[in-house]
Amino acid sequence: MATSAAAVTPAFPDDIDVVIVAHDNREPLRATLDSIAAAGCPPSQVILVDVASTDGTSAWAARQWPGVRIIRLEINNGPDPGRNAGIRAATRRFVLLMDADVQITPGTIPPLHAAMTADPGIGIGSPIVVHLGQPDVIQYAGGDLHYICEAINPWKDRPLADRGRYPLDIGAAPTCALLVDRTASIRIGLLDDRYFIGKEDGDFCYRMRMAGLKIRELPESLVLHRSRPRGTWLFYYQVRNRWHFILKNFQWRTVIGIIPPLIPYEAMLLAVLVMKGHGLVYLKAVGGLIAMLPALPRDRRLARSIRVVPDRDLLKCGSLVVRKDLVGNPIVRAGQRLYERSLDLYWQLLRHTLLIR
Repeated sequence: MATSAAAVTPAFPDDIDVVIVAHDNREPLRATLDSIAAAGCPPSQVILVDVASTDGTSAWAARQWPGVRIIRLEINNGPDPGRNAGIRAATRRFVLLMDADVQITPGTIPPLHAAMTADPGIGIGSPIVVHLGQPDVIQYAGGDLHYICEAINPWKDRPLADRGRYPLDIGAAPTCALLVDRTASIRIGLLDDRYFIGKEDGDFCYRMRMAGLKIRELPESLVLHRSRPRGTWLFYYQVRNRWHFILKNFQWRTVIGIIPPLIPYEAMLLAVLVMKGHGLVYLKAVGGLIAMLPALPRDRRLARSIRVVPDRDLLKCGSLVVRKDLVGNPIVRAGQRLYERSLDLYWQLLRHTLLIR
């Protein structure tokens, strides 16, 4: 592992293990490992989890980066089993979770580490995620979870300079790069390795906040993400996981209270998927959800055991993040704006009636 860059950078905190999850990412992984070395991280603090790669990732990493611990998973069930394996294998207080298409800078980790060391109430330290090809443009920042269980990402594709230099306690952050408290992560049940991809980051963040811990976003901490369009194969997981997220984590009075706005939302979602030729995906997702229901009592017991903060104080309303390929029609976009306004009004009513303390 090349270490010449480490000599001219501040010492990497010795209580952080870096866990990188890779699946057929050998080329971008090279830059990811280079960025970690440039930040001063020694090989002994790096765990590479190879999730059933077919491009020789494990053998290549063993040759090129001696000292890095390599864990090989033989089945690709998405990134979460790899993240969980890395967290379990880690021995230090903090774990930096990274995808293999993410790069850090020498200044990324120290502010997050300092904040979490000073305040044990922070369970997750989140950098701002910018596009690798446009490092002055935000991909993820200031995230939250809408009460209908969709993402709120107010700074998406906006200039980094507009975000400001203030720290912020946020509601959700992407797992492409997070500094997490290892003990707290295990206590809340780790990431849900049934999700494959889609809502897995929001679910992890929600349970962390449900347990009374904060997610602190710092503007001086940046990561560069090799962003790319997502395929339509994700629709299945996005639909299935969203409903499972609601049934698993939300208090029953929240579930009952959001039924009225969910009915038109599901109808609109199904209509758009049908128009785009993906109608059967919705039905398959419902079938996938039904298959997950036998474990729901166990899932809800975990949620009850860690909860100290009610849904009322965790959920938000705001502009929804919807894939551009699903809302390209001007009529659909107008309908989305009208629906979002109605959602805002309904949330205010719900918070002061059914969800009032």
